[in-house]
Amino acid sequence: MIEVTELRRMAEARQADSIALHRAGRYDAAIYLCGYAVELALKARICETLGWSRFPSGRGEFHNYQSLRTHELDVLLDFSSIQGRIRSEYRDAWEKVARWTPEWRYLLAGSTNDFQCFEMLDAVALLLEVI
Repeated sequence: MIEVTELRRMAEARQADSIALHRAGRYDAAIYLCGYAVELALKARICETLGWSRFPSGRGEFHNYQSLRTHELDVLLDFSSIQGRIRSEYRDAWEKVARWTPEWRYLLAGSTNDFQCFEMLDAVALLLEVI
């Protein structure tokens, strides 16, 4: 199990990693890590919504919670209790971020440019403040 405070710290660390990678011109890796920042923040939010102090992390810990064993941001958002607010007040930012998938790890070098990466970083920064 992962403590909620640790999930929040991990989300902030992935966001910081993304910013550092952007500055280094490593745009593909930067947007890949952006998705994990949001995923971790959503999992922390789900714990807070459910009154849990920890999130399942091992395969066996998900026995009764298979729906939470996902990287799909839209699914996680639906469990967060803030989906309506995010999809209405932060629609543009969410639409940019919700496209993310762990498969982005296979992006060919140069698939993303500075502007696309900056937009993703900006959307993630906004959403992490709310989530």
